[in-house]
Amino acid sequence: MVNPLKNLVNFPIDHFPVGDLPRVKLGHRGNSYGYRCEEFTERGSLNIIFLGDSWTEGAGVTREQTFAHIASQMISEKYGVSVSNWNMAHGGKGYDYFTRILLCSLDILKPDAVFITFPVMDRREYFTIDGELVDLSLGTLGAVERREIDPPLIIKDIYRHWSGLVSSEDDAALAIMNYKLIEGLLKERNIPWGFSFNDWEANLSRVTELMKSGWFDAAKYLGEPFDRIDRVSDSDAHPGPASHDQFGKKVGDWIVNRCGKNLEKSLENSRKN
Repeated sequence: MVNPLKNLVNFPIDHFPVGDLPRVKLGHRGNSYGYRCEEFTERGSLNIIFLGDSWTEGAGVTREQTFAHIASQMISEKYGVSVSNWNMAHGGKGYDYFTRILLCSLDILKPDAVFITFPVMDRREYFTIDGELVDLSLGTLGAVERREIDPPLIIKDIYRHWSGLVSSEDDAALAIMNYKLIEGLLKERNIPWGFSFNDWEANLSRVTELMKSGWFDAAKYLGEPFDRIDRVSDSDAHPGPASHDQFGKKVGDWIVNRCGKNLEKSLENSRKN
């Protein structure tokens, strides 16, 4: 459907829809909005949003093998109720995507809990003057410079300019700002949440540093990263089924142990209604 506001405002309205959810194209057989999960109209007794990049999205594994599905199944068995796994992860995305998705979705979906697996900090969403969304990252920048991918000239030019602005300090500043926005959005709505991060060494050290300094709340941390104990294949370095299974069980346990009182309150309220 054509957004009636699109011709009235100079703004990327498709990515910040009013009273609706952003739509994505992930290439999976997903729900009607494009996410790799069941329809948002199919609410369970408990409903959990999972956010992350391609590791959380589950590149290379089936939907049933993703850690989000495994954690949701554990919680369902624990409470004996239906649990909707709203996996809104998106490959190649970072902190500002998570903020944008939560900003647009929390008051519509009203989840009972949120779990975020943070990737590297160097990723950005950049909107061109025409409102087109460009994903900036060191990984993509390297691929463009090595000519492994050949984007349109205007996108290539954006990457050329951005390459001179790359800064690990700016990465950390952006991560802190987005983390605090996420924290505020969820706290205001009294939604329990937690986080972990992908096990790249550089990622681990940066997040650990921010927790020690107090910018990230260590009480929200799962306690360990998403360990890649196996890979999808020799040519695909994404976490394999064993990695998802191990991490999914840890996430399920953490949500029950740390968010249990809130979940039980949500169940009590849903029964009354």
